[in-house]
Amino acid sequence: MSQLRHIILLILCLTTMTGMAQRRYSVSEKREFELSSLRGFSTKDVENQTDVLMGLHASEYSGSHHLVGLSLTGGWSTFLNNMPEAKHTPGGGSLDLHLLYEYHFAGLIIQTGLGISAQRVFTDMNPAVIYHENMMDTWSAITPAPFTLKHTFVDRRDMAQHLYGRIPLNVGHYFFAPQGIGYFLVGVHAGYAFMGSTSTAMTVSTAGKYERYVGIWEEMDNHGFRKDVPLERKGGPLALKFDLTAHAEIGYEYNTRQSVRNYRTRPADRLDGRLRVAGYVEGSLLNICPSTKGALYGIPTESIYDFSTYTTDHVFSTEEASKYWLRNLSVGIRVTFLFAFRPDDKCILCNPANH
Repeated sequence: MSQLRHIILLILCLTTMTGMAQRRYSVSEKREFELSSLRGFSTKDVENQTDVLMGLHASEYSGSHHLVGLSLTGGWSTFLNNMPEAKHTPGGGSLDLHLLYEYHFAGLIIQTGLGISAQRVFTDMNPAVIYHENMMDTWSAITPAPFTLKHTFVDRRDMAQHLYGRIPLNVGHYFFAPQGIGYFLVGVHAGYAFMGSTSTAMTVSTAGKYERYVGIWEEMDNHGFRKDVPLERKGGPLALKFDLTAHAEIGYEYNTRQSVRNYRTRPADRLDGRLRVAGYVEGSLLNICPSTKGALYGIPTESIYDFSTYTTDHVFSTEEASKYWLRNLSVGIRVTFLFAFRPDDKCILCNPANH
């Protein structure tokens, strides 16, 4: 009987202790729930979950949001073309500045805005040879000597720089990556070139081939034969057509307020700032080559030996180029800063260590 009494007392003690522990646990859970509601995030740390470790908030990557901001884009730029005389030349560049508006719904992104783009593009040309036949050399002591005048143009580089007014329309979505919160955007950008300038630079040489003599006559100034004479010309802007470019970018977004502990408890810190860094590529969907009729190599017949009278226009302002297509291509980096006020909603899957 004594042993039975001891067993019963032990069972009663264990039952009482278990009940007290359950009550204390329940009070702790209730307190935790109350604190979580006030703070806007849960203090429970769930390991090995990417979205938890990133400290996601319902107000940041879910729900409906309106954001505004700025983007700065810089990269390599060139003209793509199918003109046989023109090359695809590296070395050009572009710089864009956009005012942006974005609408978010859950992970969906819709982006538009207004921007300006400065572009500078180089185009190298293949060597060109132009002949003027049935010329007469009056320097001959006997009788005028017929000959063919040969013009050689080498090392030609045409430059075009202009400003575009641009309107983007992009759609995209967020995705979660090991390094952070990723996103992508695809869409179209409408652009109109409204101001700019052009220039051309090349080296020209002239020589003569006479019917009565063997070989080519060169570097005879009294005959108008000169070698490696630099020729430079400046012109107005290209009359480029309306440009509609396909745009694609992919990168990461960083929330600038995530390092502030308990920012949800301070209204002044509820400004939702987001920094994005992305790579992008853009290419024209339409032919932007002008329909102008400029001269590729303008050599006046009345002053054929006077290089100062030669005229030349940017290659894509010429009649020869108007028969072919021309498109923009640029690749580079885009940095975007967006901000909005956070809605007053609860946090989901958040780790206080990230605040």
